[in-house]
Amino acid sequence: MLSIESELKTLKEGFRELGIYAEEHILDKFSIYLRVLYNCKGRLHLISNNDYRRISLKHFLPSLMILKFITNEQNACDIGAGAGFPSIPIKILKPEMNFTLFESIKKKANFLKYLIKELNLSGIKVIADRAEKYHDEKFDLILIRAAGKINVLIKTIDLLIAPEGKAVFYKTMAVEEEIRHSKNRLDKNNFSVKVENVYTPVEKIPMSLVFLTKKCSQ
Repeated sequence: MLSIESELKTLKEGFRELGIYAEEHILDKFSIYLRVLYNCKGRLHLISNNDYRRISLKHFLPSLMILKFITNEQNACDIGAGAGFPSIPIKILKPEMNFTLFESIKKKANFLKYLIKELNLSGIKVIADRAEKYHDEKFDLILIRAAGKINVLIKTIDLLIAPEGKAVFYKTMAVEEEIRHSKNRLDKNNFSVKVENVYTPVEKIPMSLVFLTKKCSQ
């Protein structure tokens, strides 16, 4: 049986491990997030059926693994935002950041708009189109989770990234081959690469955060 209470218990345990102090209004927003996801189960494919009993473990907490690496970034985007991971959990914890969510599947984009309204979030918008078609602004932080391989997305990232901005891929620790396969394109587009190997809270599942940083042109 789906349980908001058990999910929040897991979430609070993960917060403690991450050093996050979450006031009650923060937990209330995650409770709303869970309710919205539960209500969409069976009507819209957002996450796997198995993951509906472990949303905090598989989605909320892994999304937040980047928090300790965020410094002064203020303008972020999420490519292929889907169910809102990782951007919306980060937005809940860092409401001062601005977010643009790219989701080309109309039903999922509409879900995100509804979710944002239910969470009463400001400074966040949804673009119901492919990210590579967007030319209105540049971003100092680009987030990609389960939206494609590094070499395929380099061109899109290059169009969206601000000077000295960062793009972050959420990957498994078996990412080295993917990075090697992308090396020529990364060099051509003037990106440096750094990998941070981390373990998710509570479950201790290994994952890699792959940072692409746009180097300044000489």
